[in-house]
Amino acid sequence: MRKYVLFLLPIFLCVGFSQELFQNGDFEDSLDFWTIEHDNNQGNWAVNCSTGHHPDPDYEAYVRKYDRYYARIRQTVDVPNTDLQFSASAKLEATHLSGTGYYAYSAVVLEYQNASGVALGKTVIINKTPNCNLQNTSTQHLIVVTSSNWEDYGFLLVDELTHLSGVNPADIAKVSGYLESYGTGRSG
Repeated sequence: MRKYVLFLLPIFLCVGFSQELFQNGDFEDSLDFWTIEHDNNQGNWAVNCSTGHHPDPDYEAYVRKYDRYYARIRQTVDVPNTDLQFSASAKLEATHLSGTGYYAYSAVVLEYQNASGVALGKTVIINKTPNCNLQNTSTQHLIVVTSSNWEDYGFLLVDELTHLSGVNPADIAKVSGYLESYGTGRSG
């Protein structure tokens, strides 16, 4: 059995320091405004929002998938430009307990889209097991973390996009933020 867990405190995408673009990015209104997606082909999954995942009294989102495929929560928003601040606090865990060639990851993902919603590229803050074959490409930037403690992450999108040579920042009209727990029950 493989275990992939993701906990998330607030996730924010802001214009300047005031206008938050993700609705209910602090999860204080349960998972309202977030879409739950999963493939329950094998194993089980859980997505919830509660106060019991972190020592503070506020709500956090929780996404977990055991065995194959994925569970995630997602929200897509229109963006006025790429001069945006992204921040999140997350506890990312990924383990696999048996078999060679299996892999797992948990991640906070920002997917950059054009006006039609077509994916142009993405930034992936990821904790992954050793056999995970995801890599940096011209349209995918991995920020690999090894800590399974609560950590704060943040960057300016305009700066982050310098890592994605295959993405034209002028084409970005939407950003999809998601929290994903994924694993494979087969090699690579």
